[in-house]
Amino acid sequence: MNEKEVLERIRRDYDQVADLYDDMVRESDAVIDALPKAMITAFADIIRASGSAGDVLDAGCGPGQWTDHLDRAGIRAYGIDLSPAMVAIARRYRPDLRYEVGSMAQLEARDGAVAGVLANFSLIHTPPDLLPSVLAEFARVIEPGGPLLIGAQITDTAEGHDWVHYDHRASPAYLWTLDALADRLRKHDFTELGRLRLVAPAPGKPPGGYLLTTRNPRDN
Repeated sequence: MNEKEVLERIRRDYDQVADLYDDMVRESDAVIDALPKAMITAFADIIRASGSAGDVLDAGCGPGQWTDHLDRAGIRAYGIDLSPAMVAIARRYRPDLRYEVGSMAQLEARDGAVAGVLANFSLIHTPPDLLPSVLAEFARVIEPGGPLLIGAQITDTAEGHDWVHYDHRASPAYLWTLDALADRLRKHDFTELGRLRLVAPAPGKPPGGYLLTTRNPRDN
């Protein structure tokens, strides 16, 4: 499938499961969420310490739970998602926040206008051949020194490759090794600050992982 067909597939799939997905994240377990929240808190602390005047982009925000979390932590944030149904849910919960239908591969933000990007389990449906264009967009919009936090379902081994297909319940997905994902980020001028591996939530399910990086200063 070409890029347009891939995006339409993801949009359609998540429109169909938007209400179920919202129910799942609203009923999440505090213990399970503790480590992801710690990484997102570290991300927010970097934003806060930078004194940036820009907003944070929650890329692939879904029903907006993490945009809401960042806002309550004192970080100005807005969210985009391919799924109009997801955006409608996010707006229903927080009509005071900015949520838009949009693609991570074609961000509307100006160059260097975003304080940081959170991509929390939103890149997993991006085909490997389209991932470079998404990372290039993140690099374009994040201000120098701004953080990028990626959370994703991962694989510990890809049998000699960087990624494997994953039969996700909502839409076709891809599991990357953390090392391979970090390598892709370096190619787009991101420096790794730290990573976190989460154990698989259940037998037969993939583990999760986080990579916290910063955007290198641009050449003059």
